[in-house]
Amino acid sequence: MSEIMAIASGTWKNILRMKVVYFLVFCVWVLVGIASMYEVLTIGYHKPLMIDVSLVLNAIAAALVVLSVTFEIPRELRQGVAATLLTKSLGRTQYLAGKMVGICVAGFVLCALIAAGSFLIYSQSFSERIAGTMLQAQVLVILSIIPMSAIAVFFATLFPEVVAPVLTILVIWFAYSTGVLSDIPVLYGGILPNLDFFNFKSHAVYLDPIPGSYILLVTAWGIAYAIFLLMFTSFFFKAKDIK
Repeated sequence: MSEIMAIASGTWKNILRMKVVYFLVFCVWVLVGIASMYEVLTIGYHKPLMIDVSLVLNAIAAALVVLSVTFEIPRELRQGVAATLLTKSLGRTQYLAGKMVGICVAGFVLCALIAAGSFLIYSQSFSERIAGTMLQAQVLVILSIIPMSAIAVFFATLFPEVVAPVLTILVIWFAYSTGVLSDIPVLYGGILPNLDFFNFKSHAVYLDPIPGSYILLVTAWGIAYAIFLLMFTSFFFKAKDIK
C-alpha cells in the first residue's frame, strides 16, 4: 500500500504544483460568472445556464486532468523511468494503481475548487442559497473521474502518448452516449462505462434531491468498474516488455 501511495503522491503533486492548472480554474470561474449576464438573451433562464456552464466546464476539466496520465505513463515507459521503478519492490499492478489513485486525487482537488467557486459566484449573483441538488450534480461530476482515470490508464499502458490521449477522449465521449445505446445489446453490452450515470442536468436543481442511495450506488459502480479495468490492464501490462 505504501508503494501505491508513493506513486500516487508523485502523480498528484506533479499536477497540482503546475500554475497553469490554477489559471484554468480561474478561467472557468470567469466563464461561470459571465453566464449571469445573459438574463435578457436567455429570457430569464440565466440561472440554469450558469448551472449548466459550471457542470459542463467541470466535466471538461475532469477529462483534461485524466488525460494528463495518458502522457505521463507512455513518457515514463519510453524514457525508462518506469523500468527503474519496477526493478525495485514495486509491482506493475501497484504502479498502475498508484497512477490511477494519483490522477483521481488531483482531479478531485481541482474539480472541487471549480465547484466551490461556482457555488460562491452563484450565491453572490442571485443572493440565493445553494440547492442540495446543485451540490449533488457537482459531486457526480467529481465521481466520474474514477472510471475515467481507469480508462486513461488502460490506453496509456498500451499506446504511445500520441495515440493514448486521442483514444481516451474518444472513449470518454462515447461513454457519455452509452445511455442511448443501452437498448441495443449488439452495440453495447456493458464493456464501456455509462458515464451518463454521472451526468446531472441543470433542470433537476428545481426538482427534489436525488436519493443518497443513487449516489452511493453510482460511486460503488464507478469503483467496481475502475478495479475491473485496472486488473484487465495489469494483465496486459505484465506481459509488456519494458526496457
